[in-house]
Amino acid sequence: MERIFIVLLSIFSYLSAFTQTNIVTYAGNTGKETFYDVTQITDGTILVVGYAENLGWVGTAPKTELTYTASIPNTLGTNRYGFILHLSADLQTILHVVHFPQGAVEDIRFIKTNTQPYTPTGDLYISCNTSDTDPNKGGYIIAKLDHNFINGIPSSLSWVNVVWAKSIAKEAHPWDVTSDGKVYFLGGEAYGYDWSAVYCLNQNGQQAVVNNWRTHWLKNGTEWKGTPASANPFGGIDSVGYSGIVLKIWGRCDLRSWTASDYNNDFPDGNGGIKKGKWPLDILFSGPCDPTNPTAAGPGYTGYSASGTPVYGGSSICIDRRNNDVYIGMNFKSVLPGGLPDFEPAVIAMDSTGSLKWWSRLYHEITPTGDTVNSSPDQYVDALAIDYNHNTLVVGARCHGNNVENLWEGNTINSNLAAAGFQNQFTGSSGNIHISWLGKLQLNNGVLSNATYMAEYAEGTGALGAPHPDTNLDGWPNPNDGWPDVNSTRMAKNNLKVTSNGDVCILAVGRRTITTANAYQKMVKPGSGGLSAWNSFVRMYDPQLSVPKYSSLLVGAWDTLTQAGGGNTDLYGLYKTSKGIIAVGRHSANASGVPNGNNIPVVNTVTWGTSIPQNESAILVYYQASNLVDNNDSITVVPLTMGPLRVQYREGKSNLSWQTFTETNVNRFEIERSTDASIFKNIGVVNAVGNTNNTAGYYFQDAKPTTGFNYYRLRILDEDGRFYYSNVVNVNAAINNVAIFQISPNPFKDKIQVSTNSAVATQIMLAVYDNTGRLVKTKTGNIQQGPSVFILNDLADLQQGIYYLKIVTDGSVFNGKLIK
Repeated sequence: MERIFIVLLSIFSYLSAFTQTNIVTYAGNTGKETFYDVTQITDGTILVVGYAENLGWVGTAPKTELTYTASIPNTLGTNRYGFILHLSADLQTILHVVHFPQGAVEDIRFIKTNTQPYTPTGDLYISCNTSDTDPNKGGYIIAKLDHNFINGIPSSLSWVNVVWAKSIAKEAHPWDVTSDGKVYFLGGEAYGYDWSAVYCLNQNGQQAVVNNWRTHWLKNGTEWKGTPASANPFGGIDSVGYSGIVLKIWGRCDLRSWTASDYNNDFPDGNGGIKKGKWPLDILFSGPCDPTNPTAAGPGYTGYSASGTPVYGGSSICIDRRNNDVYIGMNFKSVLPGGLPDFEPAVIAMDSTGSLKWWSRLYHEITPTGDTVNSSPDQYVDALAIDYNHNTLVVGARCHGNNVENLWEGNTINSNLAAAGFQNQFTGSSGNIHISWLGKLQLNNGVLSNATYMAEYAEGTGALGAPHPDTNLDGWPNPNDGWPDVNSTRMAKNNLKVTSNGDVCILAVGRRTITTANAYQKMVKPGSGGLSAWNSFVRMYDPQLSVPKYSSLLVGAWDTLTQAGGGNTDLYGLYKTSKGIIAVGRHSANASGVPNGNNIPVVNTVTWGTSIPQNESAILVYYQASNLVDNNDSITVVPLTMGPLRVQYREGKSNLSWQTFTETNVNRFEIERSTDASIFKNIGVVNAVGNTNNTAGYYFQDAKPTTGFNYYRLRILDEDGRFYYSNVVNVNAAINNVAIFQISPNPFKDKIQVSTNSAVATQIMLAVYDNTGRLVKTKTGNIQQGPSVFILNDLADLQQGIYYLKIVTDGSVFNGKLIK
């Protein structure tokens, strides 16, 4: 009787008494099924994707079988249905099921749209696993649906692209879509001798040209290495079929410096230290790479050298849908100075033309004190997402092992001295574990603004700290107090989500997982008696990554004496709504030595679901809590249609203008300004006029812009408190009013245009310097009084990189930065 009593007591200890309308249910199936991803569309309804062995459990819900003309390689498949489940907003009703023919694909793994989060649904894109031989391009497919459930039920695929993929690429499906319908994706084999590369698809699903990438395949079947594609000597851009980033070491230079200047130059690492070399692979080599005669001499300046295994591990791709800049997460196999293998991470930022913006190692190569170091733990990038509210890239990473120099700590951030992550450092002594890490990097320069580790407590650990001061942490020890041992904690791949205000939502697997007071299912605290179990959990951090606002388990109700019955769930996808967090996954068979493991605690089972698992059953949960409510995390029709925000700089003032064509429920426009395109501050308000079907013109003047670049955007608020952002524009404020200069385009390709508004007619000189201070281009001429344009041509032969522009007139001197 004692054992039964303890088990029941532990069950009551980890089931919260929170009374919000949580939904935790199994899918009602007699075979095997898994839910992989979930999203919400414009009308508030929900889409869930996955696979099932049969579709009998959907009952009488209407079904549509997808048609397509492409050949999908799945001859080794298991005869499953890949499906999209269209659910009502409350999850209670299956509105429609869209599915592939049985056996056509193994599943539907991801579903994405080409619009920003919490804005009206655009086109829908999916990726699906396939099972076939390498010669038949087994791996996964990416496809575009012909409808998005708002404008019609999908019935066919507009296009299909087959991706040959193995290992990480097949597991993680690294791809994303731009606002104009281009898809960037990664395929091939990681850490092996086979091919691996990043490609871009055009709006028709065909491989496309990316002008400033470095490898291009010509239409005549040959390959040209160079940049830009338009400069290739075999017919210019019209002769190029498509482009790529080749993720190989031997014989390739795509991610290495091509000049001694780029290789030898020092760059800020984004957190107070220094890195040598413009490109992330420079660390492995003793010099730059000649693309026409690649060399592999090493080691690099920190002692790292290239591994004999020549392919990197690309794992994540993310698009900023405001400007279609591309962010790539990867790591590569290397060799430490002592000869041991190691895996080094890199996050690479490129603009929409393929020009390099920045890259981050996520740790120091040369510390702020000047010490050159190695970071021996293996490190991986598992997920990327855009925080549109704070203009940061959220990075989910992982390290295998402990070392002095590891992924950056949450309380030693150079740009944010007050930062304090929820778990500031790697705690514990065990090196043979995987722990996760979250960080935010500024989109414009890769500078670290916030970070936290995520490593749950090891079973039986001591050295626990005092209780965390946040009452929602429910008396759990503060991870930054004491020195406890931690256990492996792995984040779900490529399903990290960011809310409208910058909260970060993740799925992960842990052991003695910290849970919050408002959790649905809680972990037994250390010192409370009873053992933990391996578990899947959902967590939402605040925007600063300083504290979890919500953290709940979803796992079988385990025996706290033997640990049996737990460790039997996998969570793959999540979505934050205005009311809570929806998460999906599966209940696995034969876990913890118990057939099917123990059941998860269910509540408010939906009519199409069941409270009892059958074989491997899909899981659907809707966690709701008072601090998860945020009306901005809802998808409603944007209450206006408008043209782009525009800015002109004249006589020391920035003049902003925009037009709306229809307005519904719009309250006001808040004008925000930034000096770094990252941190914006409110500088004024313009009230909406409320036009219904006429054009309304708006105007705002910033009378005192700061010297240098000024970035502007509109924060558009509706009557219900929701808000939306406009595009971002920028101008460069002159030092005085004698001459005002606007440079475009920047980044540039082959020329720049300098627009001026001079008080008097005068001479002008333009001088362009490279980052070593060498003068590379110059031009002199005359400008007239008032508005004038001066053009500097012949810049096509300059290498990709950063340059400095000096403008001299009779009345002023201007210095600015150019990017090619």
